[in-house]
Amino acid sequence: MSLMRDPKKYQKDFLATVSLDSGRVLACEKDVSELARLGLDTLDGVMAYAGKDVARDAGMRMTYRVETENEVWFLKVHKRIPWRSRFSLAGQWVVSPGHREWDSTNMMRRNGFDVPQPVAFGESPNFFSCPRLSFVITREIIGPTLDAFLADGYPELNGLSTQQVRLQIIEDLAGMIKRFHVSGYFHKDLYCCHLIVAAHEHEYDKRWGQPHFIDLERVVRERNPHHRWFVKDLSALNFSAPSSVSLTDRWRFLKNYLPSYTLTGRKKWARAIIAKTIKIARHTPKYK
Repeated sequence: MSLMRDPKKYQKDFLATVSLDSGRVLACEKDVSELARLGLDTLDGVMAYAGKDVARDAGMRMTYRVETENEVWFLKVHKRIPWRSRFSLAGQWVVSPGHREWDSTNMMRRNGFDVPQPVAFGESPNFFSCPRLSFVITREIIGPTLDAFLADGYPELNGLSTQQVRLQIIEDLAGMIKRFHVSGYFHKDLYCCHLIVAAHEHEYDKRWGQPHFIDLERVVRERNPHHRWFVKDLSALNFSAPSSVSLTDRWRFLKNYLPSYTLTGRKKWARAIIAKTIKIARHTPKYK
């Protein structure tokens, strides 16, 4: 995935949407009937949803795996945002978490990045603060997470040696993350588990896979983003990479990410990434 990848070539088709539930829900037009069948076409219906297949329980945020007639969706529900947080978010975050993820997903699709296809989002009325209730639904990306994909080492694929696949993966990931960053994006939660390795959509492409960004709730795009956010993204990747990813692999990734930098410049970035990785390691997530 070259840094010079043309976004127009890879940007996704426009998704026609329709407003539901008196404007509290926005859904892809083609999914309205299935949403209605599942009782997910209203905000109240989503908040009352009691799916048995809980993908993740993070307190005020629940993620459900929802089986439809033809595919799998993921429903992420945000409830009971504290009043203090709702007002502290006012101004910078004037929309709900569900709305932010919907916007990030669609914006990244338009820019040619591989992300889950959105289905619907909804939020409660906003009175001078961040909405208290919100949700977003996206389609499943079939494939392992990046850390699971590499857990047992680099695979042999398509007649290529392990070393050839290793170089492909490092080059592709570095190019993808670099393009993400030079486009003004930063993820803020870019652990390996938030990259899904799907089979490539083009059969003629014999590369190792097609990584997709997921969990886009915290994604931000700025015209002049501070480099510390890029360091945070790279540190999260570094921290979460499995032991099969060697120090040489990590340095090769950084060289591909910073192709025009001198050795001194890359070392400066490496020191910042290592320092941030150590800080991440000291932090124990409340929810796993």
